Amino acid sequence: MKKDSGAFFRELKEDAVTYAALKLELLKLGAYERTGKVISVLSYGLILLILALFLMLFAFIALAFFLDDWLQSPGLGFAFVSVLYLLIMGGVVFYRQKIRKMILNTVLAALTSNENNNNETASEANPAGDAVSA
Repeated sequence: MKKDSGAFFRELKEDAVTYAALKLELLKLGAYERTGKVISVLSYGLILLILALFLMLFAFIALAFFLDDWLQSPGLGFAFVSVLYLLIMGGVVFYRQKIRKMILNTVLAALTSNENNNNETASEANPAGDAVSA
């Protein structure tokens, strides 16, 4: 019934090596998942940005033609639209720090969402609030 100490330590070494390999694999998969989430968030944002740009472009072209008919001057209609574009560009430049922070917060939220989900899952599995070891 008694195992010799050599066999015990060999099994312990094999278990430790297996544990380290599995832990490394888990870390890799976590990194892949986070990278995928960031790429998906950025891709979604890029798609929305492109659609918004086209919407804005066509809306401003329509506005320019409307002003052209209303003011009886094609130059004035497109000049007003150009001024509107300049105002929008000025707003973007003025609020660039807020825009950068918003983008950074979105990316960080995508990176940390996995940790929050794991914490919520652990607390749901143990409603008493006791410490749960992973």
